[in-house]
Amino acid sequence: MAVNFKQAAKNELLVADFLRSSEAKLSIKQGVLDGRRVDYFKGKHAVNALLREPYKKGGKRPSVENRAMGEALLSEIHSHGFFLKVAKAGKAKQQNLTLVEDQTSFEPEAYYVWIYEGSQLKGMLIGTGVLLVAFAGVMFPLWPARLRDGVYYLSLGLLGLIGVFMGLTVFRLVLWLLLKVATGRDGWLYPQLFADVGIIESFTPLWGWDEPKSKRKSARVAAATSGSDGDGDDHED
Repeated sequence: MAVNFKQAAKNELLVADFLRSSEAKLSIKQGVLDGRRVDYFKGKHAVNALLREPYKKGGKRPSVENRAMGEALLSEIHSHGFFLKVAKAGKAKQQNLTLVEDQTSFEPEAYYVWIYEGSQLKGMLIGTGVLLVAFAGVMFPLWPARLRDGVYYLSLGLLGLIGVFMGLTVFRLVLWLLLKVATGRDGWLYPQLFADVGIIESFTPLWGWDEPKSKRKSARVAAATSGSDGDGDDHED
């Protein structure tokens, strides 16, 4: 199959970029093809990604109302060589892959290796930014005196914030130890301090007690059970 991304329609590029992004939550695994590490996925998992809510939020992407429409769209993208059908060999953690000779159709139960690496614009912007920062650092002695002073005081402020954060971390640990000894319970000031949430959410609630392990285990089991009713098959091999 000839690989020709330029002949693909613009909406197909949008779909491919979506599937290559973290927004799609496409189950990607790594394998080895011709001695080179590659990303591969199962066909039906890509169809699942097109049926989820994040895909529908992209107004310019082609509409996908059911699995048949998703498979047809992926078949068209496959015909332009964005990904190629492969077969797995063995049960190793990092699968050895081989290209399938018949690339004429898209099959939900088949495996596909990515040829398209996604939009390179973000990488180019990051690379350009790194070069500009490095160049600005080299030219620091030539900066105006007022600008150099501003950078100096800004760095002092950032160091102060880091110091406050570290001090708060130590204080929380000491408080936790005192409560553990005195009450036998785990209590935390700012319990969301290291959670992956926004700045405001990280300080609410201001105080919290850790739940017993039995309750946390029950909550995890309930969450896993509810999750298995949806797209749990996205984690199949």
